[in-house]
Amino acid sequence: MFFKNIALIGKYQSSKLKLQLVNLATHLQKLGVRVYIDSDVTEDYANLPEVNIGRIGSWVGILDLVIVIGGDGTLLAAARGLVNHDVPVIGINQGRLGFMTDIAAHDMLKAIDEVVIHGHYTIEQRSLINAQVIRNNVLVMQAVALNDVVISRGAIGNMIEFNISIDDHFVLSQKSDGVIFATPTGSTAYSLAAGGPILHPEANVFSIVPICPQSMTNRPLVVHDNAKIEFDLVRENATQIHFDGQECFDLEFGDKVLLSKHPKEFKIIHPNDYNYFHTLRTKLDWSKRVS
Repeated sequence: MFFKNIALIGKYQSSKLKLQLVNLATHLQKLGVRVYIDSDVTEDYANLPEVNIGRIGSWVGILDLVIVIGGDGTLLAAARGLVNHDVPVIGINQGRLGFMTDIAAHDMLKAIDEVVIHGHYTIEQRSLINAQVIRNNVLVMQAVALNDVVISRGAIGNMIEFNISIDDHFVLSQKSDGVIFATPTGSTAYSLAAGGPILHPEANVFSIVPICPQSMTNRPLVVHDNAKIEFDLVRENATQIHFDGQECFDLEFGDKVLLSKHPKEFKIIHPNDYNYFHTLRTKLDWSKRVS
């Protein structure tokens, strides 16, 4: 057996999830796996007496694998919490095929057997963006994102104005609804909707994508992920910074945001038959003929 201690994380408050978790936990126990379930999902697992119920953070030192059941959003949240602990994650999608949760629920047990029993899998390393908010030379906020860091206008509808520098070289001034700093993983999310490029997951780059810029000459920019990026808010306006669309922080006039590659990479496990371009074709309908 390749993984002996496995934790299960699910989409919170999902009634559909409980049966899937029970089935998966029971199946893993029959294989001889020690199973741990995140108590944030639910604490009602009386029919699984041998399962450990609690907080994932209490077990990260002994876990060999985390299985996420839900969608890409659930996996994004798990990734930010696990990246510093080098625990690989595999994603089971409850609904449609996801970009990261690429195993369909009806194939769950078969796919898990291939991974856990037979070791038939590949590990993909995904980069994350680290962002620091500096206010009056003091660090006031720090977070990481697997998909993207988005800086955008807040409750007031006016555009925001900012400067961007890369490796201490001034690059641009911009007036727009905001800007997206996306990883290759996040290039198929908000960044794609805003006109950004699709980046292969193994590309060592980040994209900088404007959101509805005032000037039509502003275009997406791709930079090496070793670059040190600085965002300076140069006009007083309601502005917010978002991390994977799940965490938010209010910026103030004069704030600086420093962005760089997170020192750790997120490990995601795929079955051997996983193909990134197949996922693109499926999600983006590239296989459909134009009539």
